[in-house]
Amino acid sequence: MPKIAAVTGIAATLGMLASTVSAPAQQAQTTLPEVTVTAPNAQQPEWYAPRPGMLGKTRVEEQQWQEIPCDSSRMTAGAGKCQDGPKVMSAASYMSAGERPNAYGDCTIVHPLITAVIGRFAVEADVLVFDPHKVTPTQWNGKCTVWSGYRHLPDDFRDMNQVARRGTGWQNFVPGDGHSGAQSTMQFADGSRSCLALERLGPPWQGGFVWVMHATLCQAAAMPITQADIDTVAGTLQIHVYDPVGNLAAPR
Repeated sequence: MPKIAAVTGIAATLGMLASTVSAPAQQAQTTLPEVTVTAPNAQQPEWYAPRPGMLGKTRVEEQQWQEIPCDSSRMTAGAGKCQDGPKVMSAASYMSAGERPNAYGDCTIVHPLITAVIGRFAVEADVLVFDPHKVTPTQWNGKCTVWSGYRHLPDDFRDMNQVARRGTGWQNFVPGDGHSGAQSTMQFADGSRSCLALERLGPPWQGGFVWVMHATLCQAAAMPITQADIDTVAGTLQIHVYDPVGNLAAPR
């Protein structure tokens, strides 16, 4: 009987200690803030890299983009197939201020795509472009800008468009310096075609650029693609900065 009494006493003591410890713990738990964890998108392609400082969907998805008349596109090449991607905006231009979600003014960055034959090259090119001098009745896009494109070159080139996604044998990456007018290039193959991926940066604006262009150039022959070839293609791709939609300013 003494042993039983001793065991019973020990059990009672442990129970009291447990209740004493658990009470503050339970009380502390009720004051913890709620935490929301957002898991990464498991469906995101391996090479997809959203451009920094941009709000909206910037990935080129040809099958989902609407075909438009080329004379209404902000990028033309004389002939070809023109498409229009989702419009985006810069993060800096989206500043919530009461009931004015666009306190820094209008920021409409358009994303046209063109597929064309230029010389001996099959070209697919897209550009993110906005009009830095657009004037509307109540707003001015002073905080709008296009950021300098992909963050992790050269790997990001592999998701540039449907041509690049088929690409193999990526080699000879030549990086630009990140300044206005700079370009970055990399060679790859699309089946039997030899190709080049290109990024070009437009005029500077608000820490970014007025436009950023991406393109793939492919040819049937296994010939080198020179800087003169790139300049010819880029010169044929006409980027129209002026935004005619709701713009009170005259074309420049």
